[in-house]
Amino acid sequence: MSDIRGLLFNKDTRKLEVLTTPVKRLDLSLKTSLLQAPIERLQARLKRRGIKLKPYFYFGEDWGCVAGTANIEVGFYDADPLLKELNREIRGWSNEPRIIDYLLRHETGHAFCYAHRLYKNREFRKMFGIKGKFFDTYPPTDRFKPHPWSRDFVNPNRDHYAQKHPDEDFAETFGVWLSLPANWRKTYRNRKGALSKLEFVTKLVAKYGDRPLQVPPDARELDAPVEAIRETVAEVLGASLTKYRAKALGYIDPLLKRLGRYRKRPEDAGMIFLADVIGAHRKSIIEALVRSARVTVATATALVGKMEARSRALHLSVPLGMISKTLIDVTALATTLAANFAWNETILHPN
Repeated sequence: MSDIRGLLFNKDTRKLEVLTTPVKRLDLSLKTSLLQAPIERLQARLKRRGIKLKPYFYFGEDWGCVAGTANIEVGFYDADPLLKELNREIRGWSNEPRIIDYLLRHETGHAFCYAHRLYKNREFRKMFGIKGKFFDTYPPTDRFKPHPWSRDFVNPNRDHYAQKHPDEDFAETFGVWLSLPANWRKTYRNRKGALSKLEFVTKLVAKYGDRPLQVPPDARELDAPVEAIRETVAEVLGASLTKYRAKALGYIDPLLKRLGRYRKRPEDAGMIFLADVIGAHRKSIIEALVRSARVTVATATALVGKMEARSRALHLSVPLGMISKTLIDVTALATTLAANFAWNETILHPN
């Protein structure tokens, strides 16, 4: 019999599984993500520049610094290669390493400002043209009218974003300052206003860099962390699933949903997660599958592992009183899937 593991774990199947998984069920970890290395490089750079600030980073719906805090949200879609590829396919763009580095420096600028409450400093307010309440003066939309020929602002991405608001002006300036000094001194040598702001950041860091933070990072003050996002990845990214379904030959989620209840309601008492049932009886299910479907132990283990993992990601549950019936149904489904996948694998890859 052909090895069906290629169908179970091929990229097209994994893409559809990720897209139909609630974001909160992605089980993301910064330490094992693509962002851990650039965050560590940022932290090393801050230390070299005499800045003790260590922002609190967490996965959320998008990039940003929570207003008034030193907590930085990073987009979940940058967590791993598959999510980045999906984001590029669906939304047409991807944050490459250079952009990731820029975003980290920019958001750290916000965090440095908020952690030391610089927006209350008279000299800071004058330098960045702050009038009125700092956080209440943002434009109502992302639209703003920049002055393209102004020499008073840094412009690292050629989008004039620093002109949106003094908050963004400082964050952009800080981000440029945190890059190599020789670069920004050369780039902005003929832009007196921008250069004066960069040199002012040097003074601010000398004064506040090693000071205790007025507003330390606090993991309780988060904006849209992944743990709170109930929507699926497809819903957040705005994806149509049609083309993905056609290629995902190893997709089993709809069949698993027939065995367990999707998104258990608060009033559902006496329930147990389907994944826990499968996990507790994994050995017997694998043995039954090897006997009835005549698959190898490795193949049976892969299939049962897939069923358990997807049941957990979907948060499926079953009544405690139906565990015995559920085990029969799980074994029957696994046997049917093994036969179907073997057939598909034989057609796709005939000997």
